Amino acid sequence: MAVVLTMGSLRFLLALAVAGGHAASFFGFTAAWILPGSRAVQIFYIISGFLMAMILNRKYADTPHGNWIFYTNRVVKIFAPYVVILAVTVAICLLSKAATGNALLMESWFTEAGSLTFSTWAFGLLTNIFIIGQEWSFLLVYRAGALVFSLQAFSEPPTASQFIVIVPAWTLSIELLFYIIAPFILRRHFLLIAALACASHYFRFEAYHLGFYNEATNYRFFPFELSLFLYGSICFRLGKLLPSIDARWSLVITAVTVITIVFLPRYFLEHQFQLYAVVGVLLPVLFDFSRRNNWDRSLGELSYPLYLVHWPVVAFIASLVREIEPSSIGKIAAFPIATVAISIAASVLINRYIVNPIDDWRQTRAKTAETVSA
Repeated sequence: MAVVLTMGSLRFLLALAVAGGHAASFFGFTAAWILPGSRAVQIFYIISGFLMAMILNRKYADTPHGNWIFYTNRVVKIFAPYVVILAVTVAICLLSKAATGNALLMESWFTEAGSLTFSTWAFGLLTNIFIIGQEWSFLLVYRAGALVFSLQAFSEPPTASQFIVIVPAWTLSIELLFYIIAPFILRRHFLLIAALACASHYFRFEAYHLGFYNEATNYRFFPFELSLFLYGSICFRLGKLLPSIDARWSLVITAVTVITIVFLPRYFLEHQFQLYAVVGVLLPVLFDFSRRNNWDRSLGELSYPLYLVHWPVVAFIASLVREIEPSSIGKIAAFPIATVAISIAASVLINRYIVNPIDDWRQTRAKTAETVSA
């Protein structure tokens, strides 16, 4: 059975919220009217849990071969666009360094090159290439070439995150950690999944109560975020029990959900877990809507490349604007809007020439994974 991995409008708008927030920040604006990036990221975690539960229960058999195809397909899907975007970004940074003396997103590598210890070099290179571990850069303070662990690293800059080239990619490390354990959890009994989710959620707030709350542990610590992934998988299980929904109601519920999430009322801004609860409950309906509408699936396919490519696009254009017209920073709103539009256009090209051909190959491989029925 073919499984369409999308909830198009929602995923696209979540990526757009992250891109818009970063673009506004780079150009000296605030984006208080849209969903904060941290909320968007955690909703992505819930969606990922829902989708991974779906494909592991419908697409990949619980066999060594089925799990191997699952793992390798996930790695290819995550790394193919990432490696291309990273390579192009590094190339542009090096060309800029040679031409202007400004290495852009790699400037810290050049200014600190003579001071870096071997362990700092290794951490920076390996996490940029292999992604896993990038979230820990927000818990490592940089001092005289060395990295020192600190729960308060955010308030003690600079941190190791200055050596991450595609900064938003740290969330992919959280995703990859979830993929590693997903086949061993998401096929298990519903009550076991619920118990693990509750344990993770309890662990989060008990740690916060003991004083371990900061920007690094807010949504960058996998043991805490596991509860959101598992909540998404629980919503998939519950969704299987629901009757089929009329297409018109599916459209209405999807529209209301998307509008509510992107243009949040104050209640949901102040009560994020209530927001996540609502999103999770509605995921089966949102998936049903996406399954019925090709345009929605197309939007969803843009979310991942947009999430990655917007960072170098925004950084490069902001650097150019600061060089040519520094007085326009914080005054001309057209700049952040234009950079997001360019990022979307770049995402379309990445999808067409990189993601789609690879996805065709991935789906061909998945057919050998001893497909099981829903």
